[in-house]
Amino acid sequence: MAKNRDIKTSYQYLIDWNRYRLEQNKQSLEKLLTLLPKLDRELEADKMYEADIDDLESLRIIYETGIRNFESQIDRYQKLIDTE
Repeated sequence: MAKNRDIKTSYQYLIDWNRYRLEQNKQSLEKLLTLLPKLDRELEADKMYEADIDDLESLRIIYETGIRNFESQIDRYQKLIDTE
């Protein structure tokens, strides 16, 4: 019985960590989604500017994917807690 409680506690730690990272990614994504429309791709700028915009677009995808992964992890561990 104690072993069961210990694993539930560990699962809860992982849920808490994933919730923290989920919130961090959501906040970063919100800021990024505010920034991206402000950046003009049509401006004549140096290659670094264009590369930075491309990097930010890639980062947007990374945040979106991360958010889905963290949500999935939270659900997975919650189901394990509920069935233990």
